[in-house]
Amino acid sequence: MTTVTIKIDEIGAAITAMQDLSTEVQSQAAVARSASPIGLPSLSDSSLGKKTRWLDDHLEDLTTRRDLAILLDREGTGSATYSVTSDTLSSVKEMLGQELASAAADIDANSEEEDLDHIAGLLETWNEDPDVMAAMFTELGPDGTVGFMANISSAMGYGGVADPEKYTSLAEEFRTGLSTASNAPGFPAESFGEEIVRYSCAPLLTDEEQQAFSEEFGMGMNGANILTYLMQDTTYDDDFLLGAARTLDGFERMAQDGPLTAQDWYNHNGHGPLPTKDEYDGWYDDPMAAIMHNFGENPEAGLTFFTEPTEDGWNRQTYYFNDREWKADGYGGISHAVEGIGTSEANLTSDPEATTGLVSRFLDQVANSDGFNPEDAKAASPHIADLLKFYMPAVDTALRFPNEDGDGGSKSLTIDNLGTFEHYPILFSDDLDSLMQVAMGTPDGMQSIAEGTGAYQQTQVNNIAAALEANPDDPDLRMQLRDVLQRSAALQGFAEYSVGQVEIEGAESRDAQRQAFIDLVGDAAGMVPLPGADVVGDWGSKLIDFGYSQAVDLGKDAGGDAFTSEGAAATDNANDRAAAGTNRVKIQAYLALVESGVIPRDEVPDSFFENGRLINAGDIPADEMSSYAQSAMSGVSSYASNNDLEGPYRDEFLEYYGPAGE
Repeated sequence: MTTVTIKIDEIGAAITAMQDLSTEVQSQAAVARSASPIGLPSLSDSSLGKKTRWLDDHLEDLTTRRDLAILLDREGTGSATYSVTSDTLSSVKEMLGQELASAAADIDANSEEEDLDHIAGLLETWNEDPDVMAAMFTELGPDGTVGFMANISSAMGYGGVADPEKYTSLAEEFRTGLSTASNAPGFPAESFGEEIVRYSCAPLLTDEEQQAFSEEFGMGMNGANILTYLMQDTTYDDDFLLGAARTLDGFERMAQDGPLTAQDWYNHNGHGPLPTKDEYDGWYDDPMAAIMHNFGENPEAGLTFFTEPTEDGWNRQTYYFNDREWKADGYGGISHAVEGIGTSEANLTSDPEATTGLVSRFLDQVANSDGFNPEDAKAASPHIADLLKFYMPAVDTALRFPNEDGDGGSKSLTIDNLGTFEHYPILFSDDLDSLMQVAMGTPDGMQSIAEGTGAYQQTQVNNIAAALEANPDDPDLRMQLRDVLQRSAALQGFAEYSVGQVEIEGAESRDAQRQAFIDLVGDAAGMVPLPGADVVGDWGSKLIDFGYSQAVDLGKDAGGDAFTSEGAAATDNANDRAAAGTNRVKIQAYLALVESGVIPRDEVPDSFFENGRLINAGDIPADEMSSYAQSAMSGVSSYASNNDLEGPYRDEFLEYYGPAGE
């Protein structure tokens, strides 16, 4: 054994001196490199960098020992002595973690404010160090981890001795440390996640375990609040998440046969002082919803959870997509989970059939849930919208080839002038109303649907224009262009109908919502690289590797900003909206044909250029769209006549838009 004595003031002075030296060395080296007319190899990152890194590495060593000494100096003598088998940094970190666990275990509602500041400061320093945190949480154990949160919760709920913000900050630092520990090599992440759930959900404990835990920590009826708070960090290791999710899933199954369902238990135990809610105040905390948000950020673990076999044949997809209520969090967690799982490149590469089948079953089953509506499921809106954006060809297919209902699943899907998806989710036409209205229920959701609609339509036009550039007299290609322009009407009409059926915060009226949406569709279409850029084929293929339209992003808050535009007003007259739609498709087709080279640039009116650049549809003022469309049609008429477009487009548009005008 090696005995070490550390004087806290002296090691603190050494740390300060070393920090100053490292900073000065790097600063002076930068000055020398800047002033020298020749290269200075000795001052390069590879040479001098090694020396400054040596200083930084030893700073970590000194800081670890200082903080350990501070924890060990319980009498305030200014020094501490400890014994270790080997006086290495890893050994000292392990001891530091153990001492941090001891200090955390001493925190309760009666702890002095300086004790809270002390432990919070140390956690802030070390809660992202996997070695220290693994040692700390191993020493605390799952029961001590939940017990610490119970003590903090008690202090917050009954006043404690400090500003409530101090307890909140301490809880946040502690939770970050747990996430770090879960990702540390060798840490028992899966079993720790299981036990965290057991000690938070009293019905999962034996009578003896409940009594022992209560005597030590005295947790009241707020276990669901504690567990929800802990699970709201989304950087846990996948094994930790799966351990927690499987155990809580077992509780939900068990509770179905008891006097209280899991949601009933959460309702009794899901109210506490730990901050867990945003817009759903008044509802109980739902820890499974928090885990679902984790699956949205950790989609490979989510796919495993929803597709792995269970011992008794329990179907998790049916239960969580169809049977279970999610009113407490507005369907936000489960929608986030499936969005993350269903748009994950890793999942779509490793098991595309299971991934897209899961998306299909979720969208079908959640659409019929009682609480799934634009008012009560606003938290789901951006996630549902992103799913529909990603799989916009499935939405279009469900409109064009109505398929009212079924079991859901995955199938091959071919879209002319776009490509073939070997595995794609089946969507049912009976579900589209519910799904699209929830998706459109927020500015962010409306924006995603507009991005998907505009990009989907424009990419097809661009691809056929690129093909025409190579074979301008091919009658099949000319027919395909006309068909693409006509087909866009159904999707456009349905989307405009949907956005007119909901109330979106920030919009002055339903008409303003429709106009904002169509403006965003035009802006999104303008972001699609036109075929003359020599990238449309490659770009298009990238879009359909895993999903659709991920490359089009109008930017943060574009949906909300669209409500404030001067043109954000529109008639609800369906015929007028159909006419506006035909104007847009004429202009976008014309621009694509010009950019691809099918229509020579010297035949294009000057009004379609700005500073030598071909404009996009979004550049055209609303009151000039009709005149631009007339000019555009003169160029497009070689491939589709005015009658070819206006009649079929209006008919399709009105079929899906019609209810909005009634």
